[in-house]
Amino acid sequence: MRKLPGSRTIGIAIAAAVAAAAVASPIAARSDHTLSGVDRARAKVLAAMKLPRFKPPGAAVAMSKLKGKNVWIMTSTLTVPFVADIAHGAQAAAKAAGWKTRLIDGKGNVTEWNRILSEAISQKVDAVISVASSPVLMKPQMAKAKAAGIPVVDVLTADQADPLVPGTFAHVSISFYTSGTLQADYVIWKSGGKANVLIFGDNEFPGEVTRVKGMRDEFRKLCPACKVTFQDTQVGKLGTALGQTTQTLLRRDPSIDWVLPTYDAQALYIVPAIKQAGLASKVKVVSSDAVKSNLDWTAKSDVQVADVGEPDQWAGWASVDMIARAMLHMPRVQPGIPLRMFDATNLKGLDTGNADQLFGGSYVRQYKTLWGLS
Repeated sequence: MRKLPGSRTIGIAIAAAVAAAAVASPIAARSDHTLSGVDRARAKVLAAMKLPRFKPPGAAVAMSKLKGKNVWIMTSTLTVPFVADIAHGAQAAAKAAGWKTRLIDGKGNVTEWNRILSEAISQKVDAVISVASSPVLMKPQMAKAKAAGIPVVDVLTADQADPLVPGTFAHVSISFYTSGTLQADYVIWKSGGKANVLIFGDNEFPGEVTRVKGMRDEFRKLCPACKVTFQDTQVGKLGTALGQTTQTLLRRDPSIDWVLPTYDAQALYIVPAIKQAGLASKVKVVSSDAVKSNLDWTAKSDVQVADVGEPDQWAGWASVDMIARAMLHMPRVQPGIPLRMFDATNLKGLDTGNADQLFGGSYVRQYKTLWGLS
């Protein structure tokens, strides 16, 4: 609602990015303290564009001991592509593990999320995977799940480093903060530190609030001359209001030349609105989630020129790995879901629907090996 592993601090991420970009750019070979904000942003983006590799998140999981488990997969809404992709990845992984599953659409309604979790508890399921439906908004039900001994993991609802709501076994996420800084970094680099930016947030989701904080902090730190305007919105209003809101704000301030949605489903309405307003040659979009439709735009630099994201179905498999650890009373682990920046340069020749090409390695094969199923 989706990167460097969330356990890294932003300071470590900056240092690692600068070091990794040294091969690609002589600028990055200098001390970070001597670089301009634009140069530092460029170095971070170049490092984040490199191909990541799968790393086992922890000890092997005896998945055969869990065959036949009944696990519900509840979602914030199946109308958002990245949410659906994660959920379908979790379904596929659960099937490989021999589990029974029920996939439920939360319809973008917090009341419905609470109802679903309450039903799961009453049905005495073995575990719940909550995809983009935040436990922060279901605290009473989360407490009941804990009392009933039903483990819950949330997927891409909060920053990996955020505290857990009582009853949550683990976050399965990324560093939303780092994701946001990378969106800002791309704009700072490509604008030469002279951007007028419109940011769209979504305060329903803690992870998206954190991502916006990453954007704002990075602009303050590396581009004090950049102008930043913020507008909040909600997932339930994307199709009815976001396009018109985008055009209204762009007309109100004609100097805006960059728009940063906090997730790709917002960009699906923002990009057409920019085109309809006749601003496609002036206003560019940098989004987050790496959804195929948005990557297709990015590959052609069709208003959306960059996208930072994680492999959604991989995240679904990571959620099954994590909830299996919960049911086996194993320690939680860092999920290790990778984060990567894309633009037309590193998307050239790639299948935007192939997670192995985009993020490196066969995560399905790797997880099956880790679970003793290969």
